[in-house]
Amino acid sequence: MKLESYHSINSVGASILVNAPAAEIYDHWVRVEEFPQFMRAVREVRRIEGDRFYWRVDRGGKEYESVLQIALRIPNRRMAWRTVSGAESSGVVGFDPLPGNKTLVSFKMKYAPESGWGDPADLLQRIKARLENFKNYIESLRGTTKETQN
Repeated sequence: MKLESYHSINSVGASILVNAPAAEIYDHWVRVEEFPQFMRAVREVRRIEGDRFYWRVDRGGKEYESVLQIALRIPNRRMAWRTVSGAESSGVVGFDPLPGNKTLVSFKMKYAPESGWGDPADLLQRIKARLENFKNYIESLRGTTKETQN
């Protein structure tokens, strides 16, 4: 599996190839309440109202709370968010369909380093791990994990 990535002072991004159609992947990603199932650091996500969600995460043994708002939804293609309180961040996740019912999932995030996000290289590693966990989560639901592909 190939992961492509980059990082700078206040932004990070990574992408991963998932063996599932974009519409199916998008449907799971926008169900943010599912995030604790594949993002180990996410302790709780709950809808407050509309597109606003309360998040509680553990980063390095310290808990952080945020309220996030989904700022953009383009069905089966993109979802963007921003914080309205808590550790300042915003980002976008893209779902680019590829032949053979595969999808390139791209995650890009901007953040305020002083908001507890930590070192950019460490944050990038956490994002890569979350994308890998998401891929495994989706593919296990479909029965297309590495074990079933062999």
